[in-house]
Amino acid sequence: MRRGVLATVAVLLCVAAPAQAAGDRYVALGDSYTSGPLIPNQVGTPIDCGRSDRNYPSLTAPALRTAQFTDVSCGSAQTKHMTQPQTGLPAGGTNPPQFNALRPDTTLVTVGIGGNDAGLVGVAEECAQLGVTQPTGTACRDRYAPGGNDQVAAKIETAKPRIAAVLQGIHKRSPRARVAIVGYPNVLPKSGNCYPMVPLSPDDVRYIDELIIRINTMIRGQAAANDAAFVDTYDDSIGHDVCKLPPTRWFEGLVPTQPAFPLHPNSQGEASMGRSVIKVLRRTRPGQPGGGPGQARGRGRLLVGATIGMRRARRGHPFRVRVRAKGTGLRDVRVALRTASGRRVALSRRFGLAGKRKTVRVFVKRRLPRGRRYRLVAVGRTTAGRRVEGSRRLRLSR
Repeated sequence: MRRGVLATVAVLLCVAAPAQAAGDRYVALGDSYTSGPLIPNQVGTPIDCGRSDRNYPSLTAPALRTAQFTDVSCGSAQTKHMTQPQTGLPAGGTNPPQFNALRPDTTLVTVGIGGNDAGLVGVAEECAQLGVTQPTGTACRDRYAPGGNDQVAAKIETAKPRIAAVLQGIHKRSPRARVAIVGYPNVLPKSGNCYPMVPLSPDDVRYIDELIIRINTMIRGQAAANDAAFVDTYDDSIGHDVCKLPPTRWFEGLVPTQPAFPLHPNSQGEASMGRSVIKVLRRTRPGQPGGGPGQARGRGRLLVGATIGMRRARRGHPFRVRVRAKGTGLRDVRVALRTASGRRVALSRRFGLAGKRKTVRVFVKRRLPRGRRYRLVAVGRTTAGRRVEGSRRLRLSR
């Protein structure tokens, strides 16, 4: 393919961005770091989901002047509870699948999920139990990463496709929505410890902090790959960990000093997370990961360019296409090669673009005769859900 004759095609697509929305229809999804269990006032149903009217979604909604706000986050939620009901809650309640709250006209979605898939809170709780009798040493690391075989890191890696499926599921159900996935904050100090207030050794503290950084890195990567904004709540919360004294402490220890669940944000921690979410959403625009129709003004241009090596364009030998979006993001993009009569002879898999160049493989259905006329077609959807298409005729050299 690299030695073959190259045909260069540029397709220019122009679309108008929708007008400024009067107010977002905002849906908040997530686990206990989103819901804010025990933080007054506890609201919503089922009550044992632990939703606070001072959690970060409840602070984000008025700050962004949303027209409608729905919070379906729930303590102990995992990625599976986006599409399945969550049962076994403390008071026997059942939270319906969180995706039930999504609608085609939803324009803003935040989600905070993944920590329970990796079992991070359970790890911290068990490490604290181990630390009661082992205030020094590496008890936590020895329990979960014996011989360097880190079981929790493996769970975080396993959660990658689940996080991707959550983001893709949101886009499918609410194609017009800006989407932001919220990372986890800095709950523990960067060094040292505060035994016995929090019974963890210095190495235990480092190990759990490493896991938080690891899951945030994973979530950030999945956000970039699935057209979502990533909200970093870690940096803003540094210096306000469980070892600090009130009111500097934004996260509660095993014995809370403010109304909040142990090892979770208190009202100040939720306020910190809210500030981080608002900052990201206020700067998010279409054409950026997580961009949607709510904030863009004017027009955007979509440029799809491709360079095709045709010599090996035979059955079983896909060729490569370089594609770039400029000005406005694209979802569900496909590149097809069609004959003059309209018959499709090559097709790429679906992919997304957010202002970056991407190389995709186009799979050939049959040997392509030389000297024939073909049409390269690029089809996709904007972040606002609008279908766009462009094409360019070309002749393959003999």
